[in-house]
Amino acid sequence: RDAQESRGLGDVYKRQKENIEKLSAKAESKFSNRIFSYYEASKNGQRVYTAYLITHKLRTRTQTMFIVFKTNGEMKSAEVIAFYEPEEYIMTQPWLKQFINKKSQQMPNTSNVMKVSNSTISYNETTKAIRRIANVNSFIYD
Repeated sequence: RDAQESRGLGDVYKRQKENIEKLSAKAESKFSNRIFSYYEASKNGQRVYTAYLITHKLRTRTQTMFIVFKTNGEMKSAEVIAFYEPEEYIMTQPWLKQFINKKSQQMPNTSNVMKVSNSTISYNETTKAIRRIANVNSFIYD
């Protein structure tokens, strides 16, 4: 590579690192992944929804969620599609509803999210994961 091309890659890395730091601050949670897959649903050539498939660690095992956002940035839905911890620790649809129709900065954080007895790690890590991906969605589309 020539010197100019190498400087360009360094600039990209620096901006990427700065963006991740800003997103982490907004989400109030550290990002362990820097690559995100998302899917866009369109109608008549216009984006209607954006969905993310994310996997994150809870205690010792992982949880995979499918999270959908509207074009205005509000969360439309969230589903836990794989859960490898004991079943009593899974966050239910009634619990997940507290994030519905909220944009990234309106969502509950770990201090004001609905608490679930004996599931502190699960509700905290699920909250952090939802807030991280909501901020990624906001970063991409806002």
